[in-house]
Amino acid sequence: MKIEFKGIYGQQGVIEFLTTYVHLLREEKVDSLFLEFVGPEGVGKLTSALEFAAAVNCEGEETVPCEVCPHCVQMLHLQHPDLMLLLPDMDADKWDGVLKRLEPRLFYSPIKQIKIDEIRSVEKELWRERPYSGRYRFVIVANGENLNQYAQNAFLKTLEEPYPRTVVIFIVSKPERILPTIHSRARKVRFNAVSFKDFQQYFETLDLRVSLPLLYRITFGSIGKAKRYVYSDFIRARSIFLKALREVDIQKLLELFKSPSGGLSEGQKKPRVKSEKYIEDFIDFYGTIGRDLLYTKSYLQEFIINSDLKDEIGEFAKSISEDRIIEMLKIYRELPFWLRANVDDSVIPYALIAPIVGRTYQDVFRNY
Repeated sequence: MKIEFKGIYGQQGVIEFLTTYVHLLREEKVDSLFLEFVGPEGVGKLTSALEFAAAVNCEGEETVPCEVCPHCVQMLHLQHPDLMLLLPDMDADKWDGVLKRLEPRLFYSPIKQIKIDEIRSVEKELWRERPYSGRYRFVIVANGENLNQYAQNAFLKTLEEPYPRTVVIFIVSKPERILPTIHSRARKVRFNAVSFKDFQQYFETLDLRVSLPLLYRITFGSIGKAKRYVYSDFIRARSIFLKALREVDIQKLLELFKSPSGGLSEGQKKPRVKSEKYIEDFIDFYGTIGRDLLYTKSYLQEFIINSDLKDEIGEFAKSISEDRIIEMLKIYRELPFWLRANVDDSVIPYALIAPIVGRTYQDVFRNY
C-alpha cells in the first residue's frame, strides 16, 4: 500500500512521521493518539491534519488517501461524521462559507478564543464508545493556543483519560501559550517554513497575476497567508492602507478593515472571498511598514519587505522620526493581546495612527 500526501508541500519530515502513524493506526496498533502540529502560520498544518485523517480512514488498498472513497471525500470536504473541527470565532454563516470554499483559514479569526462550551460539545460526542463509520475519530483544533484557560483545563481531562479510537490534533503556531500539562502530553510534529521552490510549485498552476517572489516575501513563505492575500484583494489594498496611514485618514482605514477591497475603486475590485483575518493581516502589514521604515532611514532599502512599495515608504520615512517608528512597533506587538481581550475592532485604526500624530504607546493603551 502506497501512502501519498498530495497536499503537503516541503515537509518531508512530517510526511515520514505521518506515514508511520497511518500504518500503525490502520493496523489498529494504537488506540488513541494526541499530536501537536507546531510551526509557522500557513505552512500546511491544517491540510496535513485533514489528509492524515483521510489516509487513516481511507477504504483504498493501493494508494491512500485515494481521494475518491466516501471516507476521503467526506474528510477532505469537512463533512465526515467522525471529524470534529474546532475553529476560533465561528458561527453558522462562517461555517457555510467554509463548506462552500473548503478554505477554513479564510473564515476564522486566529486571534479570537475557543471557549469551554465548544470543548464540552466535543466531549459529549466523544462519550460514544466507537466512531460512527471510520476506523478512528479525529478531533482537530485549529489554533490550539486560542483555547482560553478554562477550555484548556477542560480539555486536559480528556487527555488524561483518552477515549478509544480517537486522534486529537492541536494545530499550534505559538506553543508557549499552551499549558505545560497539555504540551507535555503531545507528540510534537514540527513544520518548517516553506522554501521558495515549494511555494512556487504550489502556485505554478494558478493564474495569480501577482509576482511570486513578492508574494513569498510579504507572506514570509506562508502558503495559507498567500492564498488569503490573493482571495481578499489584500495585496493591492496595502498601498491604500499605507496612504491612509500617511494622511491620517481614519475613514479610509475603517473602510479597509470592513473589507480589503473597500479601499479600491469599483473598477479595481474583483469578486473575491471576504477573509475574516484581514484585520490581523493589516496589523501584520503595519509591523512590516515599521520595520521597512527603519531600514529606509538606515539606508538599507535592499532589506525592506514591501519592495513594491519602496517609493511610498521612502516618502513616508522623510516625514516620521525614528522615535515614532519605535512607538509604531510597540503598538504592533501589543495589538494581538488587545484583540484577544475582545476590544472593538473599530478602535484599532485610532491606535495605528497614534504614533504618526505624536502619541506614544503608553498614551494609546492608557486611554483604551
